[in-house]
Amino acid sequence: MSKKFVHSVKVPRLYKTATKIVREVRENSGSLKSLIYQQNHPNVSAIYSLCINTLKREEQIEQLIKKTDLLVNEPRFDPWLAKVLITELLWGKKDLKGKAKPITTILCYKEKLKAALKDTDDTAPSRSLDVSVKKPRYVRINTIVVPLEKGISYFQAEGWSLVPRCSSYVEHLNVVKTLEKPNFIQDFHVPELLVFPHKTTFFDHPGYQNGEIILQDKASCLPSKLLNPPPGSVVLDMCAAPGMKTTHLAALMENTGKIYATEINDRRFESLCSQVNKTGATCVKTIKKDALELEPDECPDVEYILVDPTCSGSGMHDREVIHGKEKCNPARLRQLRAFQVFLLRHGLLNFCKAKRVVYSTCSINPEENEKVIDEILMNVQNAYKLVPIKELLEQEWLNFSSRKYNCSNTCLYAKFESDLCNGFFVAVFERDFDVPLPEYKRKERGKPYDAT
Repeated sequence: MSKKFVHSVKVPRLYKTATKIVREVRENSGSLKSLIYQQNHPNVSAIYSLCINTLKREEQIEQLIKKTDLLVNEPRFDPWLAKVLITELLWGKKDLKGKAKPITTILCYKEKLKAALKDTDDTAPSRSLDVSVKKPRYVRINTIVVPLEKGISYFQAEGWSLVPRCSSYVEHLNVVKTLEKPNFIQDFHVPELLVFPHKTTFFDHPGYQNGEIILQDKASCLPSKLLNPPPGSVVLDMCAAPGMKTTHLAALMENTGKIYATEINDRRFESLCSQVNKTGATCVKTIKKDALELEPDECPDVEYILVDPTCSGSGMHDREVIHGKEKCNPARLRQLRAFQVFLLRHGLLNFCKAKRVVYSTCSINPEENEKVIDEILMNVQNAYKLVPIKELLEQEWLNFSSRKYNCSNTCLYAKFESDLCNGFFVAVFERDFDVPLPEYKRKERGKPYDAT
């Protein structure tokens, strides 16, 4: 039986079109204006107004849906259609015309929605479309050499004031957006990461010079946090340069166990070694070698693997500021994707003791993200499963992979406009040791794309 409503009366075209557009914007990062004009709806201004208001108020609408138990009581209701209809009812025409089942259902909840609206935080940040949002400065305390509390006290002694941590991610984003000197705050997800106001500089700070603090964007900290190796673990970091994630892993492991960090490029390997030495990450063993040629006996007993391959860098905010939202060359994307698939497959199938594998890119292109994961899922069969990142972060995140792919919404996207950090993609694989690994066959491949 279908999980959707069977409509004897059709939903008006305006609402159906708006639903299609906002879903595409959120789930597949579509362009709002392009999608509106593609639909050829006769009332462009009405569509635009309805879509923009739905997207801007999305967090608030989700609070209303939760408070009224709308989707709990009506599990077959399309969530995106519900958001559009609620927007029209509460902030648009203030009424809904028609006898379609979704419309009559929302009208039945009209008084409950209005009552819930009075108690709903109207300041909750929407998943903003505003690209003028300023990027904060992120500073990671190197807990290998400085305890977190001591690192915070250093800044307080310099005149900075620590803002109390927030109870929700939405509240945290609101605080970060309005941070001004002398205030700073601990990150909501990564406690050792401190957030300072936009344009705060630390390049001349003594702590940066001596390796006590690391200038690392939040997005770059997420793969290590989600890999989450406990102290004493054995970790493989493929394509490890320049070493930010490597040394973050070392700090999370309390500088115990072993991290094998590989890099083939001469210049990048030098940067990796420099970062490892500067931060005192003595548990790291650097290996100058192509990760695809790495054999298990060269890094025995690996339990956790980070695969962060060369990518287009399309999610990097600084790159976007300089170059604009230019599209990556399709041929280059194909080459990158081929290398990414080879590397991730090698990590998943060639290290039989691996418990968890994290794949990440600083790209927002599905070709390097969902499409890579979908291909890999066919390769690993049931020996690995994707862990829903929403669960790992206890529901406190905004953007996920698209449901149109087999990986569905299990993976994470960081997006600058809403998360105030670089664009990033992260997927978490977990091993099922009751299922044997498929036979690993090393395939011929061309030379991997070299960003240098």
